[in-house]
Amino acid sequence: MNMKNVKKILAVLAAACMLLPAVFAKGGTEKGADSSGKPSTWIAKRTIQVQAYVDDIGYQLPKDQLNTPVMKELERRTGMKIEFLYTPGEEDRYVMAAQIAAGNLPDMICSYLNDSTRPEFRVLYPAAVDGIFTDLTPYIKNTKVYSKYSDKNFLPPDTYNNITWRKEFGGKAYFMHLNIEAVDESTVWKPEEEYLGGMYIQKSIAEDLGVDVRKIDTSEKLYQLLKQIKAKNYKDKNGNTVIPLGPKYWGGSADALEYILRDLQWGANGDVYNRTKDGKILHEAETDSVYKQIEFVRKLLKEGLMHKEFFTMDETRVGELCANNSVAVIADIHNYKPIIYESDTWIPLARMVDYKGSGAKITGGKRGYGQWAIPATAKRPEEIVKLMDYLSSKEGQLLMLYGVEGVSYDMVNGKPVLKDEVKKAMADGDTDTLINKYGASFDGSGHYGLEFLLTNNQNKAYFGESRPGAETSATYARAVELARDYPLTYKKLNGLKPSAFLPELEKVNAAMSLLDYKDMIIQACYASSDSEVKKIVEGFRAQLKAAGIDEFRALIEAKYKENPDTILFY
Repeated sequence: MNMKNVKKILAVLAAACMLLPAVFAKGGTEKGADSSGKPSTWIAKRTIQVQAYVDDIGYQLPKDQLNTPVMKELERRTGMKIEFLYTPGEEDRYVMAAQIAAGNLPDMICSYLNDSTRPEFRVLYPAAVDGIFTDLTPYIKNTKVYSKYSDKNFLPPDTYNNITWRKEFGGKAYFMHLNIEAVDESTVWKPEEEYLGGMYIQKSIAEDLGVDVRKIDTSEKLYQLLKQIKAKNYKDKNGNTVIPLGPKYWGGSADALEYILRDLQWGANGDVYNRTKDGKILHEAETDSVYKQIEFVRKLLKEGLMHKEFFTMDETRVGELCANNSVAVIADIHNYKPIIYESDTWIPLARMVDYKGSGAKITGGKRGYGQWAIPATAKRPEEIVKLMDYLSSKEGQLLMLYGVEGVSYDMVNGKPVLKDEVKKAMADGDTDTLINKYGASFDGSGHYGLEFLLTNNQNKAYFGESRPGAETSATYARAVELARDYPLTYKKLNGLKPSAFLPELEKVNAAMSLLDYKDMIIQACYASSDSEVKKIVEGFRAQLKAAGIDEFRALIEAKYKENPDTILFY
């Protein structure tokens, strides 16, 4: 080989060597790579199988889970991929119980678990005691996210005391609660993510009557408003007389009573049990409140102020009524339904005050939503914990929620902005494109499983918006505007609803589950006479007694005496 050719070869090699750093830099993360060329976030070359006992995950899985843009990027960064497994059944917790009993568990499991009283925990708890799951304590100590779970002030009280660090576990931790907010903002009204639910009135009718909708905050004020509407004899799009009060938008239901007579209900925590001033625990049916509610509804029906099928109409027909402006007030809808955010036809009425005169919504502070655990049979659990910790880092959350930069979003001024085609797919409900083409969660509109596995949530701080697309999509602009114009306030109370503890008394719970309080109220509302109403209510009270309400009362009294913060009374 002559010297001229040798010089050419050396020049080519030198140029190639100069390119190598750029090639490796492009393939690494923001944190760079180690001497082997692997990113600093690298964990191990491995696919983690996650058995999900969550139907919302199971029915929204990508066709090729391991080869979506998100999974390929996760593998590039960490060496790991996630494959969800889902087994349909009558109920997810039954499937979980069967698979635990059979010892048929993969690398990891996840399930719903809002709090320690969820039925899933009655399956998980004994399994942990029997050694089915791995103690995660030694593995979370040096993590960036899950090490926070040792801080009593970071976790919700129920999570810390009854799930993760339950005293029966003797200092071991088997379950990591998911979707815990980094900072408790439960009392902060955040328009970008609030579902402003309740009664909505036709804007034109409110303006014609000169009504300040923000002041319709009691059942009596609502009654007077409905009478005014009837007296005006308004007509709908078809020329028919407008009915003052229509059913819940999703179909007739007693659930809507919460919005039309909240001040007549006993308590304000969404539960039928409360505690009197002298310390007696009662079911609402045992108080005069039940009669006040029934009397109010009977008055509306008698005077033609409420649709006769308020409790029974199907969703399709309710939709037609609302679309034709055939009702003046919708008993229950929210700002993220198209009929609300696509025009300015409807505006919200005030949230009614409760029996104490407060219009605030009750919040229990931070709350979990799901859990994950590692079976004792899983290999190298420390790698799984490292992966879960990475997913909940800022970098990991960005990947899970938004996808891959340049593919589904672009960085603008340091914040992710979804591409127009992604926002269109979200607005159109095109889950197939979101799940299979892009592979991210997109606020649950896409691959929900990826969002389900996150914790230490702080979307606003990390990404400048409460959820993907909230700040840049015009689709829900009016929904956010309504939330800004009609803000609600929150009141924080500790504890879980009393009824959440019913499952601890199996026989009582089984008997109580056969009783339908709301159905009783509906039956009484259509009773032929006041004496018939009394007969129906007294019959229900007798059924409560026979079902074991006194035994349940004793249980709640004992728990409350031991720790008042355990039970949410109001």
